Amino acid sequence: MLQVITGMYFRDVALNATEHRRTLYTNADFSVVGPVDLPVGNLTPATDTELVNTVLLEYTERLEAVMPDGTEDFMISTGGDEIADDLAVVLSFALNATFTPIREKADRLIKKPSGSTRRLVPADVLPRTFTPRLILRATDVEALLAFTTSLLALNRRAYEQAMRAIRRIVNASEQVAEDPTLAYTDYVAALESLSVDTEVPNAGWDRYPHEKKKIFDPVLAKLTREQAEQMRSAIMEAEKAGVAARYKAFMHSHIRPSFFREEAVGVVRPVTEPALPLLVAQSYTTRSKRVHELRELRRETWLHAGGAHTVDVPGVGLILTHEGLNRLARHVVRTFAQRGSTELDRTYRWRDHLPNVIQVRLAPELYLGNFEAMTKSTAAASAGEFFGYVIEVLAGRDEQLRVDMRPVLERIERMLATHRKRAVREPMLAIYLLWHRLMEPQFHRPAPDEVLTAALTELQEPSIFAFTAGVLLGCTPPWSTDDLCDLAEQRYEDMRRRQPVELPPRVDAALWALVAQRLLDDGAPTLAHASIDRAVKCSPGDEDVMALEERFAAGRQLDDLDLQALILGRLLG
Repeated sequence: MLQVITGMYFRDVALNATEHRRTLYTNADFSVVGPVDLPVGNLTPATDTELVNTVLLEYTERLEAVMPDGTEDFMISTGGDEIADDLAVVLSFALNATFTPIREKADRLIKKPSGSTRRLVPADVLPRTFTPRLILRATDVEALLAFTTSLLALNRRAYEQAMRAIRRIVNASEQVAEDPTLAYTDYVAALESLSVDTEVPNAGWDRYPHEKKKIFDPVLAKLTREQAEQMRSAIMEAEKAGVAARYKAFMHSHIRPSFFREEAVGVVRPVTEPALPLLVAQSYTTRSKRVHELRELRRETWLHAGGAHTVDVPGVGLILTHEGLNRLARHVVRTFAQRGSTELDRTYRWRDHLPNVIQVRLAPELYLGNFEAMTKSTAAASAGEFFGYVIEVLAGRDEQLRVDMRPVLERIERMLATHRKRAVREPMLAIYLLWHRLMEPQFHRPAPDEVLTAALTELQEPSIFAFTAGVLLGCTPPWSTDDLCDLAEQRYEDMRRRQPVELPPRVDAALWALVAQRLLDDGAPTLAHASIDRAVKCSPGDEDVMALEERFAAGRQLDDLDLQALILGRLLG
C-alpha cells in the first residue's frame, strides 16, 4: 500500500483522499533534526522521555474513486493501519533504529544495554538499533529521504522484493536477544530472497573448493583430457545453478566502495575486502546448519561482542556478528533499491492487493448459470462444479436445482460447433446431457436433439466426465477392465497436478471401487486390494468407502456395488 498511495498506478480519475494519524514509539531523538517531511507524509516529535519517545506520523491515503467499469468505488479507505506498519518498517530499516505503532513492543525492545549474560536485551547485541536516546543527525534524515525515494520509485516486482527483505531484516533485529540463531538465519534469508535473479559469473576450476576437488579428481584422472575438461565445465555449471552460488554472487555484486570507506568509519573490527568472500560464505553456512541440522550459533558470535562487526570464533574462524550482518544487510538492500528497475508495471492490478479485502471462492450455484463463465479453458472446471452441485441435489442435501443453466447451454451449442478437442467437448456434453436427463421438459433447450446425440456418442469413450455423468444417471460404464484401469491411473496422476479438475471425493472413490470389482472378477485380487486402498485414500475418513474395504478384507464380492448410491452417500443411511 505504501507505494500504491503515491498514485503511480492510478488512472486520470477522481481520487478519494483520507487523512490518517498514527503514533509511533521509537528510540530515536528528533531534538536536533526536528519534524521530517517524507515522500508520503511527515513525522513530528511528540514526547521525549528517558527510554521510549513518541512521534506523530501523518499521511494521506489516496485511492481511485471510480472503478474501471465507470461505477463509483465502494472503498474509500483501507483503514490506514497497513500503511503505518509499512512506514514503521521502512523508518526502522533506513535509520537503523526502532519504530513501532505498538507500545508494548517498544517497551520490550528499547532498553539500555544490560551487560548481563543471563538477561540479554536487544541493545546488548545491536546497540544503535535499540539503545534509548538515539540522536538523529541531518545526515540520517538525508539518507532516509534518499532511500525512501528510491524504494518508492522501484518497479512493482522489485519493490515487493525489497519490502519483503526489509521487513524480514527488521524482524530479525527484533529477535536478537530472544533467539540469536533465528535472527542470524533471518538476516541471511532476507538477502537470499533478493538473489533469485542473479547471474552467477564463471569461475575457473582452480577456484573450486579443494574439499570437493578431492572427490572429483580421482575420477577425472581416468578420463581423456577432453572428457575431463567437459566434466569440469559441467560441474562448474551445476555449481552456478545452486542457491548458495547465487547468494554469494548477489552479495558481492551489491557491495559499493562506501561500505569499506565512509560507512566503516568508527566501526569496531569492520569487514575487510579480502575477508568478505569468506564471511559471506560463512553466513550462508550458518543459515543452512540452522535450517537443515538445527545447529545453534556459537555464543562467541554474539555474546560480549562489544559492538564488533567481526569476531574470530575458536574452531570456526572469522565470522560476522549480528552487528556486522546487520550493517551488511542494510547496505546491500540500499544498493538493490538504488539499482533496481524503475519501469512502471502497467499490468499491476493494485485493487487485487488491498488490505482488509479477502478474496473468497463463491459457491458454484452463484455463477454456474452465467454464460460468460463457460469458455474452452473453464469447461472442465465448470463440469466438475456442476457435478458437485447436482450430487448435492440428488442426495437431498439441497432441496432443488436453483441454477438456470439454459444460458450456458446455449453457449455450449455454439461452442461445440467450432471446437473439436475432446478435452473441451466432453465436459460440455456431460453438462448438456445431465441437464436434459434430470430436468423437466419445460426447462430444456428448444432443439437439443443434435447435441444430445453427440453426447450419447462421444461420451461412450472412457473419460472422467463420461464416468461421472453415466453413474449419476444410473448407468455403469461398459468399458473394459484395461480402459477403466487406464482412466483411474490417469485421473490419479491428474489429481497430483497443481490445478486438477475438482470432483467430489466419492466420484474418485467410486471409480477405484469399480476398478477393484473388475480386477477381482478377472482373478487379480492383489491389484483389486490395491485399488480399493486407492478408493479409501481418495475419500479419506469416508465410512461408506471404508465399509467397502472391509467387505474386500472379508473376501466378499462386490457384484451388488451401487456406484450411484456410493457417490450420493446412501450406502449407510
